[in-house]
Parts: sequence; C-alpha cells; structure tokens
Amino acid sequence: MSNEISELKARLARLEAKEACVSRFNEYLYSVDGERPDEVLKIFAPDAELELMNFPPGAGQNMKFHGRAEIEPIYASMVGIIHRHHTANVSVNVNRDCASADLSAYLFTVVKHLLTGGMYEAKFKQTGGEWFISYMRITSTWGWTTPDDVPAFLDEAFGAGTMREGRPVKYEY
Repeated sequence: MSNEISELKARLARLEAKEACVSRFNEYLYSVDGERPDEVLKIFAPDAELELMNFPPGAGQNMKFHGRAEIEPIYASMVGIIHRHHTANVSVNVNRDCASADLSAYLFTVVKHLLTGGMYEAKFKQTGGEWFISYMRITSTWGWTTPDDVPAFLDEAFGAGTMREGRPVKYEY
C-alpha cells in the first residue's frame, strides 16, 4: 500500500508540474502580446537559449541567442507592434524527477497585415520551486500577408477591458 501511495504522489507531482509549465508558457504568450519584455525575460532562465527559425517569418533566416542579455532585444523590438499569439495542441512531458519538462505547441500569430504559424518547442527547468524556459525554438512554417489597403482592426490595447489587464490566471499549487 505504501508503494502505491508513493507512486500516486509521484504521478500527482508530475501533473502539478505539468500545469505549472503550461501556466508559465501562457504567461510568456500574454506577456509578449501585452508588450511587457521585462516580464518575458523573467520567464527565461538566465542562461536560456532561444532559436528563431525562418525569422522574421518567411525570411528564411535562423537565429540563435544565448542568455537573457542576447534575448532581450528580440522582445524589446516587438513593443509598439500590435500582435496576438495563439497556441493549440500544447503537449507537456515532465521528466520523472520533476526537475525539467519538454513542451511542444502549434502557434498562430496575427500581426497587422500578416498571418503566420508554426511550432513552439521548449524545455523548462525548475529552479527554487519556479519553472523557467531553458531552451525555446520558435519555427515559422507558413504565413500569408494581406494588402496594406485592407483595413486592419488590431487597434485595441492587449487586455483592454479584461479582468486581469491581459494577464493569464496562474496555476498555484
């Protein structure tokens, strides 16, 4: 019986860690769309790696960044550009030791006159009871543009009129 309880505790810990990683990933998305680069950086581990494949979308360039200091300009450059990031099919596997996890998700991004999509792939690590992105690869695999003379309607500030000013509900355990 005690072995079953130990196994159940371990499985529960992995499920809670999975929810914490999904919550942290959502915090990343909301912070990007909310134009809060300082909050985005806090989600990355200090020594994190970021790879942007086919970036800017459709350019065919691959870029690699190491550490928060190199990552910061990417997110700072997005301030003032209205965009919305959406994900689907988010999958998280927490390793048995509950110290690290892998995530994958489809992405769909809307920017004025541009629709693009692809894949997020990330690794998370737990430090001091908090989850951080230690590695992220964002791959743009498709996209469309619309003519500039077609009116765009992304004029509302992200989170305007929402209960938490465009911030996600955080998982607490």
